[in-house]
Amino acid sequence: MTDALDVYLYDRQIAIITRQGENLQLRYLPDYVAEEHPVPISVTLPVVSGVSPSDTTKRFLENLLPDRPDVKTRWAREAKLTSDSAFDLLSVYGADVAGALEFYPAGTTPRTEAKLTPVSDQAIAERIRQIRADDSDWLEHHPLEEGFSLGGAQGKFALARRNGQWFEPTGQHPSTHIFKPGVHTLPGSDVSEHVTLQVARRLGLNVATTEIGIFKDEHVLIVERFDRLPVGDGYIRIHQEDLAQATGTSFVNKYERDSGPNYHDIFEVFDRDLTPSAAKQAKQRFAECLVFSWIIGHNDGHSKNYSLTHTPDASYLSPFYDLNTALPFELPHIVRAKNYQAYDGVKLAFSVDGAATLGEFGPEAIHVLEGDAELDPGHLTVFAFHIGTNLQTTLNEVIGELPESLQELSAVKLFPYAAFAQTLRVRDRLAPA
Repeated sequence: MTDALDVYLYDRQIAIITRQGENLQLRYLPDYVAEEHPVPISVTLPVVSGVSPSDTTKRFLENLLPDRPDVKTRWAREAKLTSDSAFDLLSVYGADVAGALEFYPAGTTPRTEAKLTPVSDQAIAERIRQIRADDSDWLEHHPLEEGFSLGGAQGKFALARRNGQWFEPTGQHPSTHIFKPGVHTLPGSDVSEHVTLQVARRLGLNVATTEIGIFKDEHVLIVERFDRLPVGDGYIRIHQEDLAQATGTSFVNKYERDSGPNYHDIFEVFDRDLTPSAAKQAKQRFAECLVFSWIIGHNDGHSKNYSLTHTPDASYLSPFYDLNTALPFELPHIVRAKNYQAYDGVKLAFSVDGAATLGEFGPEAIHVLEGDAELDPGHLTVFAFHIGTNLQTTLNEVIGELPESLQELSAVKLFPYAAFAQTLRVRDRLAPA
């Protein structure tokens, strides 16, 4: 059993993590500590001499892996591990994680080979079908030696794209795109997520680039990784961490309602760990995203669904991702009624001034959020009216660009009804008396 992991960042070893029983000890290498501006593994694990806290280290590592116990147990079994601890799993699956970190058993030479194996449309379709049939089986048809891991709860996989062709990357080649077949119990949620993100982008939010891929009649959301940067003929990894990691939060507590961080905690991270100008921009963007989430009906924006990007020169709030709407998945007759009160009980991921549902959120919460984000009075109200005024037209444009077969999905057909109801909510809740 491995008792130490070497940690690499940007192709050099920067730290070692040792295990003694349940205790983890993370130490940065002395030459890295001595650098003028070393990039930390996490803002909760600053580059200092000595040992970082065991619990903080463990929570950070756990957030690099899938949230679901059944997935982690399956991964451990397939790797013939004796436990599914984050430490053990990363000894096998830690070479291609979110961001730029790489983990190897101590003394193991990082992979220097670089191989891209073409993947056929048929093979991709089979993988999509496999995850839809059993969304605990993320690694089906995925070679163990690739050392691949992605966090979160949804089944997903990653590939690399070169000149329009999809490849299985190994060695120094990082994956460049994430494939998400959607939530197992919500058919068409991969398409509704793409539509939501496209609407957000066209209405001014900085979001991840997405597309819908169709492989042998299987549709899937494809997300271009913003933690990968094209350089020359290849890509390099860019370091990032999600806001659960940045607040020292376990994946178990990723939602505010489960004792996780609230937006005040996140704003504190921005103020503490970003430059003043980057923090100001991050708070504005985050506040605007909360307002957009209220209007679009996005209820899954927990702390793991936002990230910080760390480069050697600067840190900043990453583009938004995992934005979706819950509303078209209500019963069809409810959605078609276009009555926004039907959605009043839908929970928000972050509460504002006690407003924790779509029905509770309104002008008072917006006023409080503006103050906490240090925005000019009225800024978020103007933003909300901008979204509400342009939502329906933009949504119809995005849906109209989908293949006709996808426009017939229930989640897509019902989306405009739900969106129209929410534009009425904006009008009624925010219009001057």
